[in-house]
Parts: sequence; structure tokens; C-alpha cells
Amino acid sequence: MKKLLLGALLLLSSFVCIAQETFVKKYTSSIAVNNNIKGEWQSADITVVFNANGVRDIVFYYPNGNTRTFHQIVGMTKNTTTNGDAYQIVECLDESGDRVAIQLFEDDTCLRVIIAKGYYVEFHRD
Repeated sequence: MKKLLLGALLLLSSFVCIAQETFVKKYTSSIAVNNNIKGEWQSADITVVFNANGVRDIVFYYPNGNTRTFHQIVGMTKNTTTNGDAYQIVECLDESGDRVAIQLFEDDTCLRVIIAKGYYVEFHRD
């Protein structure tokens, strides 16, 4: 009975992963923040594909042809900042196996990759 239940759960989870809708966001600038100290704004041309290839991957495409893939390992959570900004956040593994969080703000202008406590990179649409 346990094997049957486990099989049904695995089958259901595979359907949930397949049902993820792919969507694309483009960003034109970025800034790194380390221990609340902001770096210099950088001009960027980054395309981010969410749920790439029908799975829960988030792929960053850079103008030089490089890509960076993050695989979602925890379900999406919705929340708001203390300022009232709504966002969605997921935990991911990068290509090296390092754990990061990706935070997508619902105002559709900002994406944050949280690398470690106090260190993150923001991508913005100007």
C-alpha cells in the first residue's frame, strides 16, 4: 500500500512540474548589495525565463551568449516586504549546487537573487 501511495504521489508531482507555465522577463540594469552597501549600477541586457523547458528551472540569458540555470527545489511562497511590496520567492540550486533564493517582485520591475545573508544582486527594468 505504501508503494502504491508513493507511486501516486510521484506521478502527481511530475504532473504539477509539467503544468508550470513558462514566462519571460527582461531587465536593463543590475546592482549588487553586500552588507547593505550598494555597489555601482550596471547597464544590463538580461533575459530571464521562468519554468524553462516545462520544468521549474529559471534560466538567465546574457548578451554574450552565457547562461546561468537555477533549479527550483522548494515551492513558491508569496509575501510582502515591510514596505508593502508584494513578491514571490523560491529556493533554488545553481549549477554548482549552491543554494540561493530568487525573489520576483509583483510590481514587475525587480528580480532579486539572494546569494547569502546580506548579499544579493537585483535586476531592474528601467
